[in-house]
Amino acid sequence: MSGLAKAFALFSGASAIGSVTQVIKGKFTAIALGAEGVGILNQLTSLWSLFSVLASLGFYNGLLRHLAPSWDAGDRDAFRNHMSSNTFVLMMSSLLFAVGGCVFSTELSALVFADGGERAELICLIMLGLPIFAAAQVYRAMLNATRSVSAVVKARISADVLSVIVLITLLYLIGFKGAVLSYVALHALYLGFTFYYVRKVLGMDVARPEPSRFSFQEVRVNLGFGLNGLIAVSIGTLTTILISRWIIASLGADSNGLYMMAVKVATVYLGGLSATAVGYYFPILAKTRTDNEMFGVMNRTWSIYLFVLPPVIVILMSTGDWLMWLLFTAEFIPAAILLLLILPGDLFRVSAETVSMALLARKRLVLSTGSYFLWSLVYISLAVYLLPRYGLTGVALAYLLSQIYNTVQALTVSYLVFGFVPARSNVLSSISALVLVGAAAILVLMDLNSVLHIALALALLGLWAGFSCLNQDFRKGLRRLLDRIGLSSKNQSSSS
Repeated sequence: MSGLAKAFALFSGASAIGSVTQVIKGKFTAIALGAEGVGILNQLTSLWSLFSVLASLGFYNGLLRHLAPSWDAGDRDAFRNHMSSNTFVLMMSSLLFAVGGCVFSTELSALVFADGGERAELICLIMLGLPIFAAAQVYRAMLNATRSVSAVVKARISADVLSVIVLITLLYLIGFKGAVLSYVALHALYLGFTFYYVRKVLGMDVARPEPSRFSFQEVRVNLGFGLNGLIAVSIGTLTTILISRWIIASLGADSNGLYMMAVKVATVYLGGLSATAVGYYFPILAKTRTDNEMFGVMNRTWSIYLFVLPPVIVILMSTGDWLMWLLFTAEFIPAAILLLLILPGDLFRVSAETVSMALLARKRLVLSTGSYFLWSLVYISLAVYLLPRYGLTGVALAYLLSQIYNTVQALTVSYLVFGFVPARSNVLSSISALVLVGAAAILVLMDLNSVLHIALALALLGLWAGFSCLNQDFRKGLRRLLDRIGLSSKNQSSSS
């Protein structure tokens, strides 16, 4: 468990730095492009995300699943065979999708922007990043499969920091197209750094794909994972594209910019969780041999999330107006109210993903994909119903309600398939987290003066922390944190 906690700390640290770079990039993008430009750019990157999923064939989880045992067994030949075979297939696939995206760019532009093909050139431009992304994914999988957490974090931080300079430069030189090219540059930087760390940590012989090692069998074993990942992530991305298109068509691109910036504030600050889940939690879950062992990993991981998420969510909700002004511009302040629905939705989302990842780890791929598809249908249906009635607030409410459904669904399926029952401590932690987040949302809606608001928010956090101290895992984590702070203080005093 200490390994998972350490990985979470490292990924969260990288996420914090990544959040700073995202903040800087978001600020410059908002100033340069405005809400309308941000709405168009986000829809463009969502389309690219769909193509990147299709181009990568959904192989990422399969790569993790098959590279990790080879490395643990010390079988470098098997590791290299799997890496080489899948790299060549993914490079060919990404090139084909890049070309196809350019050939049909006019039709795609009309489909996702409702603009008659006006933005075809921008679609062609962003498709340049597909082969770069596919190669970087392979090297990222290699680092995660060998649990080279520090290398993964360093590669991510290095690419994020340098991409800020690239974005500012290109925005200044060529405007909107510069923002698109900087997105491609980010993936190019990440590819460069992941390759460097694979060569440094794992060895040059492992880093270099070799045509002589190609075997279709090495590709075939990833097809099941690929199909599941392809369908699941495509469904999620298509859902985002469809809802954004409805917002653009109904309320305008500027409204889509407001909604997507609210989503970005949530996802950027909670990014360390998903990075930990994919990079560390899933490989550990996949290696468990018994159901009880798997249940232990699930419950302990969920407990970490339940202790970390609530205070972060309360801070983001309480400072929403200020954050939107500081991170972007005054034009985006109306999006702050959406955080009161989106952030609690993410609390449910993380819980659902933590539980449902067991289906993927145990290769229950049809159930995993089917569950995700049902969530998507619920989200889209609610958004279609609520958008005309309540505007952007309706879309955010649809997200929250769909994630509540997703959590209930994940728990039900996991119980029926594996017999998984959440630990009593996690049930109590979930209830206290919901009470805390709900109370914080009410404080924001009461529109109190800032001093009173901060005082009440701190009081809520104190009550939540006091209740959480009844949980043994929380006490242990808090004790380790305090010990580290104390050790740090001693070192500083002795050095001075």
